[in-house]
Amino acid sequence: MSEADVFAEISGALITRTGHHYYEDKERLLRERLRQRVEALKLPSLAAYAQVLKGERGHDAETEWRQLEDLITIGETYFFRYADHFEALRESILPGLIARHAGDKQLRIWSIGCANGAEAYSIAIVIRELLGDAFDSWRISITGGDISEGALAKAREAKYGAWALRTLSDAQKSIYFDRLDPRTWVLKRAYKFVRFERQNILDLLSPAPPLSWTGFDLILCRNVLIYFSADKAVALTRALKARLNEGGALLLGHAEATLELDPALALPLKTEFEQAREPLPTQPWMPAPLPDAPWPQPIAPALTGVASSPLQAASLEEVRAAADAGDYERAHQLSRALIAREPLLAEAHYYDALISLVADGQDEAEAALRRALYLNRGFALAHHRLALVLLSRARNAEAKRALQVAIELARHMPADAPMPEGDGVTAGVFADAVARQLEHLSSAA
Repeated sequence: MSEADVFAEISGALITRTGHHYYEDKERLLRERLRQRVEALKLPSLAAYAQVLKGERGHDAETEWRQLEDLITIGETYFFRYADHFEALRESILPGLIARHAGDKQLRIWSIGCANGAEAYSIAIVIRELLGDAFDSWRISITGGDISEGALAKAREAKYGAWALRTLSDAQKSIYFDRLDPRTWVLKRAYKFVRFERQNILDLLSPAPPLSWTGFDLILCRNVLIYFSADKAVALTRALKARLNEGGALLLGHAEATLELDPALALPLKTEFEQAREPLPTQPWMPAPLPDAPWPQPIAPALTGVASSPLQAASLEEVRAAADAGDYERAHQLSRALIAREPLLAEAHYYDALISLVADGQDEAEAALRRALYLNRGFALAHHRLALVLLSRARNAEAKRALQVAIELARHMPADAPMPEGDGVTAGVFADAVARQLEHLSSAA
């Protein structure tokens, strides 16, 4: 059997077990995951690994399948991901559910594909804050489910690095977390009222789904259904809606919103990564290109051309997945390799900067952000991130200018349009938030 046949056999078996059709058009990404397992087991070939998955060569097949499933289901997740979702949860959804259950004082919430627990714990934080002194008189059940045993172990541990907390201010970190060391925070006990269990969401479509999977007031299934074929995603959406109590809410990911049928909650339709990446036309208020930052030494022949390279989603996914898993060294290697292959891809330099910031590499981060802006002067998130770096270095005048540019770029977009690389934050919300930052900076001067 050829290696191509072996790969097809493993891929087919994996999709059958997990339902994850996501990898059907991302062969390179799956091959990389399989390579990691082959190397970890010190096997001579992919064919030998296929034997392991069949229970041969002295290995337990189920144990190895779970190892592989853990590897392919690493998800990009962090606290309060998708600002618009959490604004809706804080301002309307959860207050409405609390009012509806004022009599029985109980809520049941399900976080599907919970990964490292950041989503479920974010909900716990919001509920605790909304209920205040009344919290102890309520029965709050939050269940986080994931197919990955490794992810669940991390979720129960509730220890996080800077990457998972990147949306939080220092003040918020001190409220919700205790700092273990310069790079690690642990969630405070007050917010740990979440139960985690291994789940395969495909069991919803089985003849006898678990009895406990019903009667929920809120279900979050964000960026999970994108892994399934369209027919299974629609069937799962219907099954999830059937598990809601009357008046309950189902939250799907932005790219999955079109799967909602007669939705329990109709959020604005947004697509996270599908916006065109063309730079905006030059405006008189925009800064000149900033070519003074040194380019990294390429590790592969650089591409030539004058236009931005197309977005290589799988490569960016690898960078983000490695960083989210806490493997920052690998994430940095991947980002540099991506830059070597796609030197004109502004997003690659942007993520290289974010990873540098996690390691407190302020110089490297500033240089990478300036490269991103040289390639795409209309990259609002990069302008904003550069402003934060400049503020940390007491270069307030430069920071104000970068904040002003970020605001103007956002205000040139429709208010309800998602910001590129903004994880769901709309242009209107972004512009208002940055304007408040600029106002605070100006008043403090």
